[in-house]
Amino acid sequence: MKSSIYRLFFFFIIYIKHGYNYPTGAPDTICGTMTPGHGVSSQTCSSKYTLKSDKSQYSTSDVIHITVNGSTSTDVFEGVLLVAKTQTSGQVIGTWVVVSPTTRVVNCNGVSNTGITHISNDNKLSVEALWYPPATITDPNTIIRATIVTAFSTIYVNCFSITLNPKQANISSNGTTVSSSMTAMSSSAIASPTTTTPIVSQTSDVGVNINWTYTNGLTSVKMQINNLKTSQWLALGLSLDQQMGEDHIFVCKHLADNTVALERRINPGGHTPPVLASTIANPGGTLNIITQKLENGIAFCEFTLSNFTSSTRRKRAISVLSQSTPYYPLIAIGNLDSSNQMMQHASETALSQNVQLNQQTKVVYNIDGSGDSAQSNLMKAHGIIMIFTWILFVSTGIILARYFKQTWPNKKLCGHPIWFAVHRALMPCTALLTIIAFILILVYEKGKWIEKDEQPEFAHSIVGIIVICFVIIQPIMALFRCKPDADYRFIFNYLHRFVGISALILSIVAMFLAMFFTQFNFKATKVWGILVAWSCWLPIIFIIFWFIDFHYKQETTEVRKADSYDMNDVQRNGPVQINTVEVVNNTKKDRIKGIFLLIHIMVALGLALALAIVVGKA
Repeated sequence: MKSSIYRLFFFFIIYIKHGYNYPTGAPDTICGTMTPGHGVSSQTCSSKYTLKSDKSQYSTSDVIHITVNGSTSTDVFEGVLLVAKTQTSGQVIGTWVVVSPTTRVVNCNGVSNTGITHISNDNKLSVEALWYPPATITDPNTIIRATIVTAFSTIYVNCFSITLNPKQANISSNGTTVSSSMTAMSSSAIASPTTTTPIVSQTSDVGVNINWTYTNGLTSVKMQINNLKTSQWLALGLSLDQQMGEDHIFVCKHLADNTVALERRINPGGHTPPVLASTIANPGGTLNIITQKLENGIAFCEFTLSNFTSSTRRKRAISVLSQSTPYYPLIAIGNLDSSNQMMQHASETALSQNVQLNQQTKVVYNIDGSGDSAQSNLMKAHGIIMIFTWILFVSTGIILARYFKQTWPNKKLCGHPIWFAVHRALMPCTALLTIIAFILILVYEKGKWIEKDEQPEFAHSIVGIIVICFVIIQPIMALFRCKPDADYRFIFNYLHRFVGISALILSIVAMFLAMFFTQFNFKATKVWGILVAWSCWLPIIFIIFWFIDFHYKQETTEVRKADSYDMNDVQRNGPVQINTVEVVNNTKKDRIKGIFLLIHIMVALGLALALAIVVGKA
């Protein structure tokens, strides 16, 4: 009997112990100690996990992006607790917004949204969240603390923290630290009482803060965009699947005359240009524009959505906008053309959080200019490598192989005729550089094939992949070619020549197609002029070399006819004299061809350099 009681008591102890665990997130009561009630001690601090912030200094108007990561793909964790505290007093400050769908907010000490925790004990490799500083700062330093739980008996407390420093802070007479950027914004807040949500910091990057509320069937949306440049647009898309296509889009444009315009559009599918929602019957709800203005470098686009009705059509190209449907936010940014029409986006991101129009929601996103620049640099590097490879190297290699086989017969380079040695050096370099450029663009596109809707890009990719195939085929054919005196050597000669010339022509086609890329926004007068000049120069230089060979061949033929007549000369001076003439002619021909080869190299290098500079600045 006693043993049964002991077993029952032991069972209850274990039950209570595990029942105190919160697989759906930390309770509001542990924000102070940051210690889960698992009845175990914290593990020795480990480097298996990292806590990162996108800023080390902040003002009260900033939004701080916090990330918890496992150091490797196997360093997963089940639970997390994120809280911001003052360094001196340990007071919980600021508010949090959920980014990762595996997290929720915690109401520390009864104050809403003052922490972040998990919603399940599933394994996680990464968790993200946004922290908003308080309006006033009472401590010189803020510490973001994280408690990580990898299993019920494995917890890390006081191991992971980040210290953030308020920037440009002024100490008031009562000892309160106030951000000067907040003070500078006070006048705009008074002038625009409707824009009360925090905005992102004034940096070189574009940041957007979108906040909407819902009351009695009316959704009020406020878009605040920081550092949106002239002739740029930023759009909020509402997507069912985190992919472009069949999305509802709200576009805020910074026009060339320094005004702001708001538009509602529909993206029918993929990268098809979005159309105005007014051209589609019953897109869902009625749009009423409240504010379109630019103030203190911030673009304000505010509107309401109301009068939602269900569609009576059974089949639609796109589902109607609904206030009760969960959507994934898409944030895209791009340029406007000279008529203020949207060009293709330069950056597009799908956020992981779900939003609904009938719930109060906040979406904050910073478009990191350095990240976009790094991505665009991959495309530029691809273009510049291809330009020099196919304008300078390939054209020179083909000219040498076609017109210089009989040139400089008495001179050798590495034991081979000069034309062959240079040709053999240039063409493997061409193959290597082309493959490198292909890898760069593959990384830029993240391994995805271009969609057909992007017509110039898709056509460029098809032509480019054909050129790459030709580049790979050429050295393979050269390695397995038969000897020069073999009966079927002519087959290799024709195929090798056909593939090489075809690849050169297709490279020009690919360059012309690239001029239509909206990512570059090329000035037609510059780029087209360079490409037209190159397209004209190639046939000109080929004709020049053909004419030189033809001219001296005709002259040599005439000399040899005279030789057959002079052979009857008893003096036997004819052949000796004619040989001298032929040698002089060949030497003169080689010198002229060498001069034109040098001219071609200079022209090709100049055009390639000019085109590369335009691409680099695009």
